[in-house]
Amino acid sequence: MNVSNRELQLKTFTETEILNCCFTATGQLVLDSANDLDRQPTLHQKAHFRAAIYWLKHYQPDRQASQLEQVRGYLEAAYHLAQLEAWDLICQILFVRLDSDRNLPLHQQLGIWGLYREQIDLCQPLLGKANHELDCLCLNNLGYAYTHLCQYQTAVNHYQRLLQLATENQNTEAQAKALGGLGLCYGNWGQYQTAWNYCQQQLQVLERIDESRSSTKSGNAISVESLEWEQDSYGECPSTAVERGQTFATLGYLEIHLRRYRKAIYYCQQALAIAHTINDTQTQWYALGRLAVANAQLGKRQKALDALQQQYQQRHQNYNCRQVSAVLVNLGLVYCYQRNFQAAINCGQELLEINQQNGDISAQCYALLTLSFIHIWQDEVQLAMEKTRQCLSLARQFNYPHHESQSLSQFSYLHSAMGEIPQAKDYGEQALAIAQNVNNSLFKGIAFAVLGLAYLEAGKFVHSLRFIVASFITLPPWRGGDSKLLLALILKRFFKYLSKLSFIHLNKFVE
Repeated sequence: MNVSNRELQLKTFTETEILNCCFTATGQLVLDSANDLDRQPTLHQKAHFRAAIYWLKHYQPDRQASQLEQVRGYLEAAYHLAQLEAWDLICQILFVRLDSDRNLPLHQQLGIWGLYREQIDLCQPLLGKANHELDCLCLNNLGYAYTHLCQYQTAVNHYQRLLQLATENQNTEAQAKALGGLGLCYGNWGQYQTAWNYCQQQLQVLERIDESRSSTKSGNAISVESLEWEQDSYGECPSTAVERGQTFATLGYLEIHLRRYRKAIYYCQQALAIAHTINDTQTQWYALGRLAVANAQLGKRQKALDALQQQYQQRHQNYNCRQVSAVLVNLGLVYCYQRNFQAAINCGQELLEINQQNGDISAQCYALLTLSFIHIWQDEVQLAMEKTRQCLSLARQFNYPHHESQSLSQFSYLHSAMGEIPQAKDYGEQALAIAQNVNNSLFKGIAFAVLGLAYLEAGKFVHSLRFIVASFITLPPWRGGDSKLLLALILKRFFKYLSKLSFIHLNKFVE
């Protein structure tokens, strides 16, 4: 179903034709009311039909209107047509190409603009109403939207349905999208190895698609059906380059979290090369940011900072909230590595404010954890407690085990600093159990470290040393900016403890 270049049928209707319209069982609009098989609309349905035509023909947004207002006419028309079960007409709206830089169909442009709930409202009613090709397209959009709304289990369910449907119908293009979507979803969810596995599977499928198309072209017999999905989703060119570039950028992100920074640089460079070739500015944005973070982890902080500051200065140039959030996360991280904590606080506060408005829970957790860490470093215990408590509440409510583990570790650190050893041990053990469950070396290393500090404050030096050594083995201080920052925090507490111990012995000596 490729109607991207067709004029919307409803825009051509006259008032007289509206009065004589009826629908077939599949939702197609016809004007031959004498056909007994057609559904004659009731007065209530004709009111919906008139409303749909009004929104399509007469609604004119202002030139300076928001992105939502620019497409409101199409979305409102689709809602009224859904009440009529006029699925064919909604499909026409689905593929309307907007006057935007990338000339994408409406169903995809909504996701690019961050209008995820509108994307869901447009695609959800169409499931099961036409054919499996349309179901694949809608399931892909729904998975994408729910991923970016941080409703990861719902997103996974849609992508798994897409993968099953695509496999049953031997639709390799849809298989690739399902695997790529699962990779992105699990990556955002913090399940990095699972995400990495799906991305690698997607690359294998993309390779098979390229080989198949190459052999088909050599036979000079390109099948329209085999290209339909790609044309509908990404424009005129039946190429896997867009997906390959996006997957390399995702792998760059995953390799950073798996602490394989040189591999992250390799994947980001691959993503950038493809994105430059096909002018994919969105993939360029993410790949540049991740390349900067990987360089910062390897000690090239000024190079990383220059790139991120340039991105930050460009953040208002048609970039959505998610892209701006990405650069704020990365920039705040690099500022922390450089001990420029005031600049990091500014990034964290801006990140929190943006995402409290748009509802991105994961980004809120990142902001709260960054602010809490800085308050910990500056010995601002109550402020650190407040931010950590907020993050832990969100992490548990929305099922973010990696954020939950880090929040519990920070609680452990704070309670041991206040001499509340039983609470510190309890929080540290909870953090370690979650970190081991998700098998993340960063969170395991942090949990080992805070348990070691709790035992240090309790005067149990052997236990303390064991946990600190375990932290260093899991998270070597020479491998990455975050591990060096953790080492600095451990040493800071250690010297504070020695100072307190010396003061106690000095008082005893004086007495």
